[in-house]
This record gives sequence, C-alpha cells and structure tokens, in this order.
Amino acid sequence: MHENDTADAILSGLNPQQAQAATSPFDTHCLVLAGAGCGKTAVLTRRIALCAVTFCEQKRILALTFTRKAAEEMKTRLLALPGIHPDRELPTVTTFHGFGLSILRGTVAGRRNSERLGYSSEPALLSDEKRLEALASISSKGERAALGLDLLKLDDLIACASVDPRKTHGLGSQKRAVLDMLVGRFAGFKTANNVWEFSDMIARSLELLSNFADVRRHYAALFRHIVVDEFQDTNPLQISALKQLLSEGTKAFAVGDDDQAIYGFRGADTEPTLNFAHHFPGARLVKLETNYRSRPSILCAANRIFADKPPQYRKVLRSGKYASTPHERGPKPRRRVFATQHDMVAWIVQTMRRIHASHDVPVERMCMLFRLNETLEWSREELRALLGGDEAVPKMMTVHGAKGLEFPVVFLCDLEESVFPSYRLHRSRRIRGWGDVLKKMLTRRRQGGDGENLDEEKRLFYVGVTRAEHRLFLLSCRSKQVLGRSARFEPSRFVRLVR
Repeated sequence: MHENDTADAILSGLNPQQAQAATSPFDTHCLVLAGAGCGKTAVLTRRIALCAVTFCEQKRILALTFTRKAAEEMKTRLLALPGIHPDRELPTVTTFHGFGLSILRGTVAGRRNSERLGYSSEPALLSDEKRLEALASISSKGERAALGLDLLKLDDLIACASVDPRKTHGLGSQKRAVLDMLVGRFAGFKTANNVWEFSDMIARSLELLSNFADVRRHYAALFRHIVVDEFQDTNPLQISALKQLLSEGTKAFAVGDDDQAIYGFRGADTEPTLNFAHHFPGARLVKLETNYRSRPSILCAANRIFADKPPQYRKVLRSGKYASTPHERGPKPRRRVFATQHDMVAWIVQTMRRIHASHDVPVERMCMLFRLNETLEWSREELRALLGGDEAVPKMMTVHGAKGLEFPVVFLCDLEESVFPSYRLHRSRRIRGWGDVLKKMLTRRRQGGDGENLDEEKRLFYVGVTRAEHRLFLLSCRSKQVLGRSARFEPSRFVRLVR
C-alpha cells in the first residue's frame, strides 16, 4: 500500500478534532486536551501508527502511560492498525516506572547504570513494611518530634519530598534541615542494603539522566517521537525525566484531561498541563470535545461542573453518539436524599430491578460508586443481606477505581459534605504493632489521601458523573457511619453544580 493510502487508512473513522490531533506536525510539541469519553486512546494509537508510516522507524517511538493495563491495551490496538509491522522491532509502549526500571537495569558504554548509582548488584525491591522498619531505624524519636510527626506521617512526608520537594517548603528552615538529613540517611540505607523501591524507578533514573551526560545522550538518541498518555497525572520527577529524554530535539505528543486529575495525593501536578507551552516551547493545543459515551443530559450536567474555567482550557462536551432530541437526550441526573444508608441501599435495589425490567439493562452492568472504601464495604454487606442468594449484583467501586470505565447506569453515592468533598474525617487511633501501622498506611493510600484539596475533590466528582452512559443518580444520606461512628450530614455542595 502506498504511504498516502496507508496514512488515510490509519486516519479512517476519526472525527475532525481527532484527525487534527493525530496529524499534528512531528517537529512540534503538542498537547491534546481530551474530554471524558472523547476517544483519546484512538488518537494515541493512530498517532503512533502515522508516525511509523510518515516520520520515523516504529522502533524509535516511545509511548509512556501509567498502568500496565493501559500499556497492554495500547499495544493490542497498535497491532491491529495499518502501518505497524509485527515482524519488526515494535514501538516501546510501557509505563513511566517500567521505562525507569529499564534505564536502571541498563548498560551504557560498558558500564552498568546501577553501579553508577553506587549499587553493588541489581537491588531487591523494598516492601512497604520494610520501608517503615527502615524509617524507624534511621530516625530517632527526637528527630520525629522535631518535625512534629509520627512514623506514618514521616513516611508520607519523605514520599512527598521525593516526588516534589516544593511541597515541603512550608516547613521552615529547621524542620527542612532535619527532613533533608533523614532523606539523605534513608537514601544511604537503601544503597548500603542494596534495595530500592517503586518511587526510585523514576527518581534514580532521573539522577542518571541528569548527572551522566553519556547516559542522557544514549537514551535521548533512542527515540525520535515520544507519546505520553494521561499527562495530567504526571509528577515533577516524570516531567524532568521527560525533558531529559527530549534534550536532543525529539518532540512530545501528550494527551490528558486536567478535569480528570485526581491523583494529587500521589504527587501528580496539573501545572505542566495548564502551562504546557511554558515547559515545551512552541507547543500546539488541540481539544477533543466529542463524547461517545454519555447521553446529552449527562454531558450537560458534566459541563456545568467547570463552567467557570478559563476558555483556553475549558472543554464543552457534546455527544457524537446521540441527538439532542427529547427521545435521545435521556433523563436528567436524578438527586435523592435518604434518612440512612440502609434506606439508600434498599432504594437502589428496587431501582436496579425496575430499570432491568423496563429497559433490559443487566443489573451486573450497573455500578455503585463511592468516595470512601469504608462506606463501599458497608454498602456491600447491606446489599448482600438484601439480595440474599441473588448471583445478579451491581459493580461496586470507589470513584478513583472507576476512572477510565463506563457503565449504563451509575449510582453516585457518598454525596455528603465532609464525605464528598472529603475533609476533616481523620482521628488518631491507637497503634498496637507493625500490623496496625501497615494496615492504617495502606487503607489511607487506597482511599486517596487526606482529601483536603477541594479542587481535586471537584475533579473526582466530575469523573464520577462522566462514568454514566444513560442514567445517573446522585445520592446522599442524612445519617451514616463514617470512621466507625454515626454522624449527621448535609448534602454535598457538588450536587448543586449539576442542577
């Protein structure tokens, strides 16, 4: 097939905005702001295939994403596209951490990269429990007291400092000096004991790229085009590493949605997305606003959430699947307030059965979304009690866990002030041993951090709303159990945003 014919085949089926993004010049950086359900993966994979046909060998393309699942999906889609040759070395499609690990395990100019960092051999992975034990061994009670932190909070602070040191600037000079000393001590512990941890995949590979010119030139020369998925989830270390890889003139093609940036508790930073042209001079900006998931009534509600955003970054979603006629527009999101959680779950069961009977939507394809793991688990037990032996049950997950997924019917729960948005929900508990320490740490991280960033909570609400295809229910309770105690709540302020 002729090159032009292959390129046309690659672009076949894309809408004008998607085609504009996929064909952006390869000699210029580009940021694609992809609204929810607007086909970003289609654009990413077509971009890679088009690059392989018109710009460079496919083995010289690097695609970075955040999960192995996303990387595998991208690989599968790529192999189905014209212009990609399975019999040749394929584009490198991997996670940021996976690529960082490949650098740490690599060899440049006959010298192993891990040896450049002071390791005697390839290190072992440090577990969460061993990390806490290590922090206990390298810090004294006096030092932790000087910082005003227990061991868990110290763990959080060191993790934060390793990803974005700017977030520790408010500590003051004395506390910063203590923290810097502990960070250095912990790094020395890992080197001396020949261990590294997940966060080191980025931090130590960046150290190699920054401090060893031959290493930087080697990896920067490997690729002529770099594609980044979920760009809004990048942290400062990943941005710095990306810039090192682009230092020989390669351009970046980034796809993301600042409205769905919900991982600030992991160190993700939306600033490079909102100031992309500053970080990557001369960059183009393309928006994807045609949604192929939700009914117009749901999109209308979603568009209200960020109605006050600056026009440059505001996305107004419109349906590419349904007309705006009353028949296809779909029902408006419905709000319900219940006296108790029990009343809410009982109503959900009745509503699921009614929708299944009238619209033939399988109950198991419906989804209940929660802000907190605790309320999810309580509702799961309540649901089991109400359903008895019925094998037809809805999916149940946190909003964080639902990102990237879609469901015909969504029951968005936990919409109470101080629950969603989540704030001031924490109280100290007695810690009886390492098992309790580890359990508390992991529970806090699964729930998505302290939840005190109202902007991020608003984005999390947006993610929940845009998971729905046909029906969306916004549910609140006046009384419920949170953190082991019963309390009364007011409906969430977020509900008013979509009315």
